[in-house]
Amino acid sequence: MGWALWAGIVVSLAAAAPPSALPVEAGNALTLPAHRHLVRVERGNGRGAVLLLAVQRGGSGGRGLGMYRSEDGGRSWKYEGPIQEDAKQDRADVVAVGRDVALVYSVETPDGQGISGSPSRDVYFQWWRYQASSDRWAPGRALKVFDSRSSRTAYYRAELARDSRGRLWVQAFRREPDGKSTLVISVSTDGGSTFREQPALDRGISKRGGGRLLHLGGKLVMVYGSHSGGMAARFRVRDDGAPLSSWSPVRTAFPEGIYHGAALSAVADGRGGMHLVYKDNSERLMYRRFDGRRFGSARVVHERGDWALQPAITRVGSTVHIFYNRPHRDGRGYDLVVRRLSGGSLGSVRELASISGFAGYPAAVGVMPSGARVPCLFGLEPRHGSDRLVVVFAPSSNKANAAGGEKVAAAEDTDATDESPLAVVLDGPESAVRNVVAALESAPEEASAGCGGGQALAALLSVPLLALGRHRRKQAARR
Repeated sequence: MGWALWAGIVVSLAAAAPPSALPVEAGNALTLPAHRHLVRVERGNGRGAVLLLAVQRGGSGGRGLGMYRSEDGGRSWKYEGPIQEDAKQDRADVVAVGRDVALVYSVETPDGQGISGSPSRDVYFQWWRYQASSDRWAPGRALKVFDSRSSRTAYYRAELARDSRGRLWVQAFRREPDGKSTLVISVSTDGGSTFREQPALDRGISKRGGGRLLHLGGKLVMVYGSHSGGMAARFRVRDDGAPLSSWSPVRTAFPEGIYHGAALSAVADGRGGMHLVYKDNSERLMYRRFDGRRFGSARVVHERGDWALQPAITRVGSTVHIFYNRPHRDGRGYDLVVRRLSGGSLGSVRELASISGFAGYPAAVGVMPSGARVPCLFGLEPRHGSDRLVVVFAPSSNKANAAGGEKVAAAEDTDATDESPLAVVLDGPESAVRNVVAALESAPEEASAGCGGGQALAALLSVPLLALGRHRRKQAARR
């Protein structure tokens, strides 16, 4: 089917029954940046891989924190089930374990709101077990790992890692009555049935803390910072064979710090080390490699700072794809871009989409196999439209894939209680995208009634949005 014909069909469908992308509370629905919200799971038995995504809808559509799945590499999604529907501010960190996934969830709030004390600000662990007979993931009982028992304390920003001996480690920050934070750690040696809290990893962290707990093959690393804006990044390491309470002393990772402690994305390099992309306290996007003992020299990924600038990285073999939201110089929006780190060299910036409005807080899979499409999700707050999620893909070296002009499929949600698709997909040749955008924007207002005051952007459900921001900025400049 030709792109022009397909664009006409999209417009006709919009006029008949305007689509509505699954809303989220805001473009930061995929906070915390340091978390892994998205994992890839091999089902076996010839069924192929599935992407599982934990996302907070914030009450939109009556849903809170839930699990979604994609069977086509991220091009379409459907609802798998609720994680925590009642807590509209909880966020999850997810780890794949064979065909199952384990996760922890805890509270996350906007910076201006801060973390206040509450007996309900706890940390929970949960298994989602794969059921081969139904080809679904079923949630187990949520187990409380850290319990805030006072209105003056709170646990927040929990993360999960699994070591080479199958032990599950949960890290979190505890807000103390004086407003400072303690970095706490707990471990399960029985597959998540019980957890035992270990000695705190750090104390007296000013303001809110943030960081990343990650397993590197034979050891765990915890790298972290705070909202103070002046704290150097710190780290601690433990070997899998050491006693449970044994960690290296607190050390300085690098002096420029990590913005809010959590503006980072990290992945094990497969050689006992870690790739780390982070925003420093001066809001530059930086890269460092950790070799298992120390952090190497810094490389600048993006020099021009911005409060919302955030990374998400995926490793494919020895190549690292660095996704981030580059701010427009005129302050009118963001570009979704990617750079590749390969052979020790940072490649050029590749623009994947240009957005008129806010785009931020990305999420990506930690490790992908060679030959697979590499997706990254972003939260989107378009001008004159409702908030939603979007998916972009790193450019492929496969010529047929890169030039194929793949149509974008909306999610067919088999759960009758949730009929909305999860995301729109930004993909396809730029010329085809421009045709679709032009067709939509020239359609009568009735075509998008009920989808954001007649704005074409709010009606975009299953069409690529590449270059939409550029088109809108040109239109605005003519006014």
